[in-house]
Amino acid sequence: MKYKNTILYGMFLLFAGTFGSCDNNGIDDLDFSIGLNNPQETFKAGDPVTFNLYGDPDYLLFYSGEYGKKYANRNRTTADVQDLSLTYNLELKHATKRFRNGIRVLISEDFNGIYDEENINKATWSDMNGQLQVPVIESEYEGYAHGTVSDVQVDLSDYKYKNFYLAIEYNLPALNDEEKEQKYVHPDVYFYPKLNQTIDGKMTQKTSPKADFGFNFVRIKSNDTSSDNPTVTAVDDSKVSINGRNGKNGTYVWAISLPIDAAKVSADEGLSIKNYSAALPSYTHIYNEPGEYTATFVARNANAWNFTEQVREIKIKVVE
Repeated sequence: MKYKNTILYGMFLLFAGTFGSCDNNGIDDLDFSIGLNNPQETFKAGDPVTFNLYGDPDYLLFYSGEYGKKYANRNRTTADVQDLSLTYNLELKHATKRFRNGIRVLISEDFNGIYDEENINKATWSDMNGQLQVPVIESEYEGYAHGTVSDVQVDLSDYKYKNFYLAIEYNLPALNDEEKEQKYVHPDVYFYPKLNQTIDGKMTQKTSPKADFGFNFVRIKSNDTSSDNPTVTAVDDSKVSINGRNGKNGTYVWAISLPIDAAKVSADEGLSIKNYSAALPSYTHIYNEPGEYTATFVARNANAWNFTEQVREIKIKVVE
C-alpha cells in the first residue's frame, strides 16, 4: 500500500508540474528595449538604419512605418480615400460602318452581383454623362475601320465609399446577307482599365482586369459553334477582350467586374524577424524614400498557453 501511495504521489507531482507550466509564471520575464546603433537626427535615403535590440525576446515583429507596414494600421480594414479615378484605353478594331456604335463602358452601384441577363436588366447602368468614352469612327467608309480612345480620365470621387461595378456592353445586330457574303465579322474590342486610388497620401493602381477587377462575362447572345468563327471572350492581367466574330444571329455580351470597394484595405503586416531559436542583437533596415517613419518592434515571450508582449517605437527621419 505504501508503494502504491508513493506512485500516486509521484504522478501528482508530474501533473502539477505540467499544469503549472500553463500559468503565466511559466513564461520568461520580458524586458525589451531598442536603440539606434548610430544615433543621429536624420538618415539618407538608401542608407542602412541599424537598430540595437536588448532583452532577447522569444519572438520579434518589425513594422518599418512605411506604407503598408504601419503598426497603427495592423487591424485596419477600411481607410479614408483621398482620391479615386479610372484611367483606361479602349480599342475598337475591324468595325464596319453599321457596327461602330454598339459598345458602351458603364458603371452601376445597384447591380446585385448576379451575373445573368435578368439581373443585369434590373440594374441601373450609367456612362456618367459621356465621361465613360468609347471610340467614335466618323469615316463614311463602309468597310473595316479602327478606333481608339486613350488615357480616358474619369473622376470617381462620388464612388469613394460606395460599392460599384464597371462593365462593357457589347450589343450588335445580326449580319445581313450582304455582310455575310463579304465575310464581314463583328468587331474586336480591347479594354485596358486602371483604377487609381490615393490612401494615406500614396497613390496606388489596380491594373489587372483579371486579378484586381475580376471581370466576368455574360454571353446573352453569341456564336458558339466552334467550326463557324465563334465569339471569343477573354480576360487576363492586361485587358478584357470581346471578339464578336461571326455574329450571324447577333452578338450580345457583357463583361462586368466584381464589386469594387475602394475604401477596403488589407491590414498592415509586420515582418517576423526573430523566432524562439535565434538570437538577434540588432536588425538593419533600409528606407528608400524620404519621410518621417515610426519604426515599431513587437516583442513577445510565449508558451502554448499564454504570452507576454511589449511594444517599442522609435522615430526615424529620412532625407534625400
